[in-house]
Amino acid sequence: MAKQIERIQVTFNILDPDQERLYKYVHSKINSSGFLKRLAQREMDGGMAFVGTAAPLACELVDQEEDFSLGGFI
Repeated sequence: MAKQIERIQVTFNILDPDQERLYKYVHSKINSSGFLKRLAQREMDGGMAFVGTAAPLACELVDQEEDFSLGGFI
């Protein structure tokens, strides 16, 4: 089976405590690429998102019409 692999780069400013925490969490996964793909798939399939920092398994539906800014991550 032939493959055509494309790469999307994700960057983190580890001087920002929130981004450093995200980086460490994603980097701790054995398959960080697969982990990020599953997060994207969940978003596409229904907008599930993790809520809170102490309970990563707790989640809620995210209202798709809420204002959301990626400004802090860019």
